[in-house]
Amino acid sequence: MTLTLALFCASTPAYALFFDVPEDHPYADAIDFLTREGIVTGYENRSFRPENAINRAEFTKILMSVLYPDAYINDCIKNLPVTDDLVIPQFSFPDVAYDAWFAKSICAAWSNGIANGYPNGRFYPEEGVNFVEAAKMLSLGFGLTGIELPELSHSDNLKWYTPYVEFLAAERAIPESIVQLNQPINRGEMAEMIYRLKDYPLKPNPVKAYSKTAEDVLYPVTWKSYRNDDFNLAFEYSNVWAEPHVLPRGMYDGRSPYIQSEWTIYFGPTATKNCMGDGSCIKRDMWIDGYRVDDSAAILDAVENDLYFIDLEDETIINRMPALILLEEVDRCIDKRAFLFGKNWVYALNIKCGGQNEKLYNLFDQLVKTIKEIEGKVPEYRN
Repeated sequence: MTLTLALFCASTPAYALFFDVPEDHPYADAIDFLTREGIVTGYENRSFRPENAINRAEFTKILMSVLYPDAYINDCIKNLPVTDDLVIPQFSFPDVAYDAWFAKSICAAWSNGIANGYPNGRFYPEEGVNFVEAAKMLSLGFGLTGIELPELSHSDNLKWYTPYVEFLAAERAIPESIVQLNQPINRGEMAEMIYRLKDYPLKPNPVKAYSKTAEDVLYPVTWKSYRNDDFNLAFEYSNVWAEPHVLPRGMYDGRSPYIQSEWTIYFGPTATKNCMGDGSCIKRDMWIDGYRVDDSAAILDAVENDLYFIDLEDETIINRMPALILLEEVDRCIDKRAFLFGKNWVYALNIKCGGQNEKLYNLFDQLVKTIKEIEGKVPEYRN
């Protein structure tokens, strides 16, 4: 009799589990799968309520349960490193108490770059999740994209959510009931999207979210935009740093390539130690060098034959520019560097010692995504 009951339970369809999920329900198989895997549960009256909206806390908890072991999620908060010199406090949302039922899941999502708060520092766990927000979290969580994509809203009318929606569409993971991009997600649609991605081969986790350090930085930190029409360059930097400083004449500083750059833009925190010889701390540990595109071949050759070259980490595309990201040893320091090959300039982002400092390493990953090649001012607005 025990064997008979076991076989019966193993083959019982979803509609037998919940009275409001009939056999012909469009998401019956998905709800059945997630329920039997212990990822979602119904209500005490044996209902699932597939049409009910789902909020950010519930969606995050369910997604994390699919992606990570319970032990990892449960230990997330207590395993956060302890430090006082933070630019952004680690996993600190005013509306997410550490003892809330969803806090550990939000910690896991935040730690892996899958879910972030809003610009005002809040997470809004009780707010509903719309389709494009769900598309982003699913794309990042299941590795459809390796990292959070740069904000491209200002170029060619491309919206921030477009790539994530296209990733889901390519995997046929958009339920038929989704007819609008801003449509709130319900419990049935959530189950269906996860069910359609369940066999997707998970890739390495997204870039982890690390708290960053700088002097005299208060939470929350926002990003300021810098634009230079002469160099066709725009990027973002922390609002608590001093303004970037431009040196029209570049310099050779011992780093590859062994040619002088045309210009240099220093940015980042102002040095806290005595910086005599550099004016009022003009030179900082973060900078962007500009080389003419005619030097592209020389730059590639220099990187390939660099005696101090340590590791070519990635060959990728950043904001439509081919890019090389590498580590290089300079003066007993391992710099993290990126060469972005634009139409008018080759941009080289450098962070001194960024290759041996975990927080600087991950700060680099965020900064490089903001570098964009822009069109200069139209003629009538030029001086």
